[in-house]
Amino acid sequence: MDVGFFILANMVQRIIWGSVFGVVLIGTLLFGKVLGFTILITAIAFLCLTEFVTLMGIIVPEFKVHQSFYASYGVVSLSAMVLLWGLTAAGLVFEKFFWGSVVFIYSAFFYELLFNKKERSFIHIALFALAALYIVLPLLFVFNIAISHHVYSPHKILGIFILIWTCDTMQYFSGKLLGRTKLYEAVSPNKTMEGAFGGVVFTLVAGYILAQVWPDFTLQQWLVIAGITAVMGIAGDLVESVLKRQAAVKDSGQFLPGHGGALDRFDSFIFVIPFIALYLLVFC
Repeated sequence: MDVGFFILANMVQRIIWGSVFGVVLIGTLLFGKVLGFTILITAIAFLCLTEFVTLMGIIVPEFKVHQSFYASYGVVSLSAMVLLWGLTAAGLVFEKFFWGSVVFIYSAFFYELLFNKKERSFIHIALFALAALYIVLPLLFVFNIAISHHVYSPHKILGIFILIWTCDTMQYFSGKLLGRTKLYEAVSPNKTMEGAFGGVVFTLVAGYILAQVWPDFTLQQWLVIAGITAVMGIAGDLVESVLKRQAAVKDSGQFLPGHGGALDRFDSFIFVIPFIALYLLVFC
């Protein structure tokens, strides 16, 4: 009885907080205009960077000595780059402000030079650079997709989120119903090949539906974006699973009760965005 009540309470908590999260995210994308959108993406960057630095402090013990610098100035400076690029894309600030902020990345070199007298200083710099590559760079590309000639198109990013949610949901149910063959058992024991295939198929169907509803992209473009989202979204989820496994934690943080951390929620999103942006840049 107690176990059943606990499972039910946990499910209710997940549904409530998941609904709140969805309403805030969708509402900001659709009604927050370009400034609200920029603040949203900056907040995602800040939360994901904070969790990433915390995980690195667990995985690399020597990093903890200087973790406070990267968790404070490092996270804020990288988040500021995301904010400035969003404001630049929207035409709200001059582009020079963003390029001037690139110096924030080099601040890690000066900090390690002045305050770290040990041999592993470049390990810390490498982790800081990884945070910029893994989290910040993809979120910069978000603005390139959503904003064209200072015109904000919310349906493009909302559509990508819908494709990700479709893939995650149908991958779960397909795996529960048909799953037999493990996808990558060493990293994620619950994922199956059948579940992944189901996720891809239903994501393509969702892409077709989005093309009928939102003509921001052509049918072909929506289908290609859906395919990229399904495949790379699954890959992004596995990458974050590796990160958590090395840190020996279940969730990346406590951002959303019952759902884990911000990296848990946005791991697929930050992984698929560069590939979608590259596709649109090269072929569209």
